[in-house]
Amino acid sequence: MPVLKARRGFRAQPFRYFVIGLGLVILTCYCLVHEPASSVSSRSKGAARNSTLGFQKILVLSKSPSWRTRGLKAAAAYTGLDVEIPVQSLPTPEFIQVFRDLGPAEGKHPGLGQAYNWLAHLDLVKYAIALNLETVLILEDDADWDVSIKHQMQLISSAVREFTFVDEKDETPYGKSWDILWIGHSGEPTENTTRRIEFKDPSAPLETEYTGWAKKYFHGLKPGTRVVQRSVNPVGTIGYALTKRGAKKVAIWAGKGGEEAYDIHLMHGCRSKDLSCLVVTPELMHHYVPPRDFGYVSEVAGVNGAGSRAEEDDFEKLMGSTPNILQSTRCRVLFGSTCLRK
Repeated sequence: MPVLKARRGFRAQPFRYFVIGLGLVILTCYCLVHEPASSVSSRSKGAARNSTLGFQKILVLSKSPSWRTRGLKAAAAYTGLDVEIPVQSLPTPEFIQVFRDLGPAEGKHPGLGQAYNWLAHLDLVKYAIALNLETVLILEDDADWDVSIKHQMQLISSAVREFTFVDEKDETPYGKSWDILWIGHSGEPTENTTRRIEFKDPSAPLETEYTGWAKKYFHGLKPGTRVVQRSVNPVGTIGYALTKRGAKKVAIWAGKGGEEAYDIHLMHGCRSKDLSCLVVTPELMHHYVPPRDFGYVSEVAGVNGAGSRAEEDDFEKLMGSTPNILQSTRCRVLFGSTCLRK
């Protein structure tokens, strides 16, 4: 009767597979721990061009549906952005008056329109806190931006990370060692002596194309460039980001009232260093403005009784303009044109 012989080395096979498997696990762990910084940097920049521009949410401040929100939604869809427009309730006139009276009687106080705007912003900040967001981008509903916004934000990501010395292993697009990051505003001076990160951006307006009070304070700014720096004189809250820490600090700081406007109060917080503020200059976002010849006034000015309101629906048929945005997304999607204010 034939004798069956065991295959030589059969018992060694499981051990061999175990050794090979263990080696693969160790190699994988090593690669994860010792991942090149360039890979992390690439991922963080990639996150800056996602549907929320690298922030956890994009929230929009709006009183009610109008040409502002419809235009913003169209612009967001065109550039692949996800925006949320929370329903906001209006405060009572009595509450508004109490808020306007906060602070020393001899000091500056917000007008009626400024007070409504201030409390609306404060509500969105508190909403972001309630959602426990790590970061949030807040936009006003007439904000406009360039069609290249996602590429722009990748450049901002690199500049902010460099400016704030973000650890190379940190994968967040902008780090978190700041409270407010202004990307949409009406002006911020920049000086040769200011510590700043300057970078090339072909979508940046030239000096001859830029309009606004800050133009004469762009010292040493080369054509086709932007800078990221500490913010000490930001005007306007067209588009600004908050970290979780920043949202909590802004809620406390802005809840005090006692100033002429929300943006001015934040500006003073930046100057006093009660708030850690960064700004992009020139700005990436600005207000889209319908033709003033047809009776347009801002919502704040309208509440304050300045000017008269035209038929709002007409503004969706008439192309306006956006300062300092070379390729306006609103005008591209709504009118197939550019509308840089001259």
